[in-house]
Amino acid sequence: MKRNDSTHETVAGTPGGVYKRFFDHNPDALVYCDEQGSVVDANGAFFLFTGCGKHEIPGKAFRQFFLNPAEADRLFREAREGGVDSREVRLLGADASEADCQVSLHPVKDAQGGIAGYVGIIRDISRIMHDREDLKSTARDLSERIRELNCLYEISEVIDLKGRTFPEIVQGVLKLVPGITTYPDITAARLTIDGGMYLTENFQQTPWHMESEIQSRCRAVGSLEVFYLQERPLRFEGPFTREEKRLLDLIASRLGRLVSRKRAEEMLTESEQRYRSLFEDSRDAIYTTSRDGVILDANEAALELFGYPRTEMIGLDVMQIYATRDERDKFQQEVEDRGSVRNFEVLLKRKDGTIITCLYTSSVRKSAQGDILGYHSIVRDITDIKRIEEEKQDLIEELKLALERIKTLKGLVPICASCKKIRDDRGYWNQLEEYIEAHSDAVFSHGLCPECQKRFEEE
Repeated sequence: MKRNDSTHETVAGTPGGVYKRFFDHNPDALVYCDEQGSVVDANGAFFLFTGCGKHEIPGKAFRQFFLNPAEADRLFREAREGGVDSREVRLLGADASEADCQVSLHPVKDAQGGIAGYVGIIRDISRIMHDREDLKSTARDLSERIRELNCLYEISEVIDLKGRTFPEIVQGVLKLVPGITTYPDITAARLTIDGGMYLTENFQQTPWHMESEIQSRCRAVGSLEVFYLQERPLRFEGPFTREEKRLLDLIASRLGRLVSRKRAEEMLTESEQRYRSLFEDSRDAIYTTSRDGVILDANEAALELFGYPRTEMIGLDVMQIYATRDERDKFQQEVEDRGSVRNFEVLLKRKDGTIITCLYTSSVRKSAQGDILGYHSIVRDITDIKRIEEEKQDLIEELKLALERIKTLKGLVPICASCKKIRDDRGYWNQLEEYIEAHSDAVFSHGLCPECQKRFEEE
């Protein structure tokens, strides 16, 4: 093969020239081929890309570096007709590894206008292609995510809409389920939940389906099934994709929380009814006030205790049922300091002005932020008990005083064996009658016993 030095110098430049430096140091792989397509020269980037040494390159057919040599032949044909820019092909790099590349190939003319060779520029775009695939994958993921979020948003709107019954909510969610599939027009769904079954209008049971279990509080409460009415290619689960299955699981999870909320509301309603019954039927007076002293609610026993009809009691200033403001201030300070009080004694006042002694068992009501809203109070009237206790105490005191006044004889009493006189603590001898009268409430009357009477008569 005859080398056209003038042509090569046109491409590569003279040794040490500007073009030569550009050729050798260009980051893209550059190659110069003769008119037959054999490599004549290449730069360092080409050696690095192919893994060939500089002495191995000359004479190699450029098409040998193509994964599909026919593509190289097509490039040379097109290059002869005017050149090829940035054609994406797969080349064989170092160690026969495959690489996505952009190849530009242009003819080099001699002085007579004939083709003396070709200049090829190779740019490794493997990283770009990889990033492009990543971008496509990310775009697909984002698209699925947007679709998922839109579906969940629509379902949330249906679930959170106020004033709808549970069956209406479930039916509304069911209508949205076909929209999660690739072929919504041929999709039917069946929803079994909390003992009820719901079907789309076009429902038919077919072999092409997927299913998600609905759980509430770790217990199965139903299932959500999706059916294709016509056969479709197999994918992740039957004809359905992984993303569709995941979205179905999310809807089933949302329905599980709906069942939990329904049951919680039922329990709350039942609990409210039960505690309302306890509130109304309690024999103790119970009432609720705001922190600034407005009575918000009161049971029948409270109305009877204070003597107000309900129309007057609700909204009444609580100071109207306290004997004094000090009683109210003392209670409020105690309950707010401790959070609750038990058997706290206060003086209250009925509508007719009667003062009564009561025991409070109370607690503060707080907001979600911890601010005090008011107080719950259970009131027990202990006026009669207090009076009885005071009367009892008075009686005890009287008995104590009476016992202190009682005079008793006790201990060793010295008495004369002959005259029967008794010696007192001071050493004086006293007549028996005088001593006993002085140390007790006994009073003596004098007379004769039958024996002394007889003896006296005999004498």
